[in-house]
Amino acid sequence: MAMTSLQQLSGILKAEQDTAAQLLSLLEGERDALTASDTEVMDEISVKKQPFVVRLEQLSRQREEMLKIEGFPAGKDGLDAFIANQTATDASALKILVTKLRTTAFACKEHNQINGSIVNVNRQYLQKAMSILRGRDMTSSSYGPGGEYSNQVVQQPLIGRV
Repeated sequence: MAMTSLQQLSGILKAEQDTAAQLLSLLEGERDALTASDTEVMDEISVKKQPFVVRLEQLSRQREEMLKIEGFPAGKDGLDAFIANQTATDASALKILVTKLRTTAFACKEHNQINGSIVNVNRQYLQKAMSILRGRDMTSSSYGPGGEYSNQVVQQPLIGRV
């Protein structure tokens, strides 16, 4: 027996929710690894995240294609229109799935942005430290050898002097 469009969409939404939840778990682990500077775990998670992102893209395309076949536009409007054309019970079940998926997707987006910010801050600190070690950081300020305030803390590279 062939699946109805309602069953197909429900299956796709459930798969998207499961995949997004797994990705969210990885993003949470990534944040822990970033704050602990655990590079091994960060590398492992980076590799593990990619298949989930690819899977979410595939499922999204399947959902869009299914809506198109059923005569609905792509995107949120098409999904909402499809749901509006279902019985009250079926519409309610789909709305629950969509709400869970949107909540999880939003959490993934937030965690990804936070993790990206942590990576960016760490990169900036590293670049600043490397500039200081190379004697190229003219924006740092500190006190010179005589106690005077100076914007040019390091005039010579520290690397090679030690």
